[in-house]
Amino acid sequence: MPTAEEIYRAHPTNEEIADVLAQRLTAAVATHNPDGSIHLAYVLFLFEGDKLYWETASSTRKIKNLMADPTTSFLIDGRAATGTNLMVSASGTARLITGDEGEEINQRLRAKYITPEAIDTVNDVWGSFDDVCVEVTPDRWRSWTNQPFGAATMGAFGEDAPENIWRED
Repeated sequence: MPTAEEIYRAHPTNEEIADVLAQRLTAAVATHNPDGSIHLAYVLFLFEGDKLYWETASSTRKIKNLMADPTTSFLIDGRAATGTNLMVSASGTARLITGDEGEEINQRLRAKYITPEAIDTVNDVWGSFDDVCVEVTPDRWRSWTNQPFGAATMGAFGEDAPENIWRED
């Protein structure tokens, strides 16, 4: 049986991380409120090169917070093609991109999630209020995989392991 340190220090491969970052998932984004508390919001995201992008309106709490303090973090919970559940998190500095450059990135982001048949209409609607693209340059990455945790749990059942241990009701 692995130790807690082995379980909680397990890391996915770079390929598994890249796989999750390429998927159509949401990211929980954290910014700092003026009172020191954390503001959390789910966003659609695009990962290109070594940067994460998400879009929003300039009137949102997220943008107001980033204008005062550009430090941000994000968390993505996903499943790699290998079947391994994993978490990818990073913190870094945000840059707000507006105008044509911001809209071009926002359109690429939307194309990741929206069908080709709907993309023009979605661009028209979302582009009318999401006037900011947020570019995050991560300076610290964290990742975790549940593979050793799951293997230890299922191994404890031996030959009588159930197909699924999670409730669905």
